[in-house]
Amino acid sequence: MKNVYSARVCFAWVALLGLSNAAFSDSTEPYSSGYLGARIGYSHNDNSCLDTALVCDKDEAAYGVFAGYDFNRRLALELSVNDIGDSVAKYPGATMEGELREIDLALKVSYPLYQKTRIYGKLGAAYWDGEVTGGATKLDGSGVRPLIGGGIELPLSDRWTTRLEYQYIDQVGDSEMGRANANFVGLSLVWNFASRLRKTPEAVVAAPEPAPQVQPVQAAPEPVADQRIIVDEQVGGPLFDFDKSVIRNTAAIDPVVAQLIQHPSLVVSITGHTDARGATAYNQRLSETRAKVVAHYLQSKGIEANRITVHGMGEEQPVADNQTEEGRAKNRRVEFVISGAKTR
Repeated sequence: MKNVYSARVCFAWVALLGLSNAAFSDSTEPYSSGYLGARIGYSHNDNSCLDTALVCDKDEAAYGVFAGYDFNRRLALELSVNDIGDSVAKYPGATMEGELREIDLALKVSYPLYQKTRIYGKLGAAYWDGEVTGGATKLDGSGVRPLIGGGIELPLSDRWTTRLEYQYIDQVGDSEMGRANANFVGLSLVWNFASRLRKTPEAVVAAPEPAPQVQPVQAAPEPVADQRIIVDEQVGGPLFDFDKSVIRNTAAIDPVVAQLIQHPSLVVSITGHTDARGATAYNQRLSETRAKVVAHYLQSKGIEANRITVHGMGEEQPVADNQTEEGRAKNRRVEFVISGAKTR
């Protein structure tokens, strides 16, 4: 059993180290929030009965509550209070009943798996308190033991998430009460104090890599008809990183900037679009956010705000099949409509 526990701890450390590299590399993500949650599930307490037991019931419903704080979207600290289940053992001379409760503090490291779904690992310490009663016997004790765990977290809305999780506490108990290995599997419901959707940044533009200088556009009469320019992932590479609203590639936008600078009477409408993966409401907000970020970029290049309008259409106007990766890449796009002469 000691070897099994050592393997679990080793695996947990390796997993957390791998996840933490991603967590700290994403530590500049502009998000922090507290959260509250409740869990219910099933506990299984290994080694809670002696070999002489006639009947050993070590499976029980378990429940708890927890609170935590997200330092960014991947790194959190979590405090939990849990009833980790009761055990009943019938011996030839008596029936013994055991109760266990614990309070734990753990570091939680998450990693995006698909869209807004995340896997996570936990490592911390649990303070346990328990008692064993039966016949004339009454024993109680408490102590601190290491805790490991992990699970998968899925979004229900911008503030609500649910988890499927596993937690393990090794050798809970003492020499008088006996020792058990506490296993928990269950579901949790989590409410976040702040929306988990990314908010519109104030002119947040990633420093672009050196790009070829934009060639001056030859002077020409200002167009009367609308001009539509579409920038998707197949034009100059991805404009944004996955699930983010920070501009990664400005080369495809700069020709629009050049035209607006050369023709100060023109106006532009910016519309953001997404593919159909993920929640519809989330995609709508993400498309609006990305359109606003592009507008901020144009303003940073000297285009007046009153010449720019922004819209977000989410996943509502696909131009290709969302069932293929190529189609989804075309649907993740920003459209510019440059209008004719503006009446001043």
